[in-house]
Amino acid sequence: MILPILLVVGVLGSIFGGIATPTEAAAVGAFGAIISAAIYRRLNWAAFKEAAYGGIRTTAMVMWIIGGAAAFSAVYTGLGATDLIRNTIEGLTVNPWLIIVAMQASLIVLGMFLDPNGMMLITLPIYIPIVTALSPALGFTPDEIVVWFGVLFVMNMEMGYLTPPFGWNLFYLKGVAPADITIQDIYRSIIPFVLLQLAGLIIVLIFPNIALYLPNLIMG
Repeated sequence: MILPILLVVGVLGSIFGGIATPTEAAAVGAFGAIISAAIYRRLNWAAFKEAAYGGIRTTAMVMWIIGGAAAFSAVYTGLGATDLIRNTIEGLTVNPWLIIVAMQASLIVLGMFLDPNGMMLITLPIYIPIVTALSPALGFTPDEIVVWFGVLFVMNMEMGYLTPPFGWNLFYLKGVAPADITIQDIYRSIIPFVLLQLAGLIIVLIFPNIALYLPNLIMG
């Protein structure tokens, strides 16, 4: 029992301690799992081959998803959707806060279909100049509003990892879940987590100082 606990502590501890990135911590976890299997005398060629094949299948599935998302992003941009979004937002004569809310709503929708890289390539060149121009009306300095909007953007991307039909974590779970667990079961199971993330997004949207307190403290 102590070995699994040590494995979790090693993985999470290396991340929170700033020793390793999440990717590097995954390697720590894999190495620790091999050591644990050897100690429990379960490390054999059959188990190692099964784990390797499972990892290859999941990686191949995710790479196909990434390829499809990249193609969709390229077509989306090539058809002029980026210009359409920019012109629509710039043409709005409404309260600046409603523009920020509309941006967050659009990111939530895009997160259902695009990967984070695609979202950044499509939206950030449009949204950042707009939110910077809105900073005086919203009571922020340009630096503050970029930090605040950046936090909101990251929270949106994290929500996008869980929102169907395209959510990386959903396919990760399907790749490692038992065969009798369907993708519909996974879709239903993530509803509470998406709602929690949405609640967090709304709280940071309403109370920007949650995101700005530490940066302002550091900058004096």
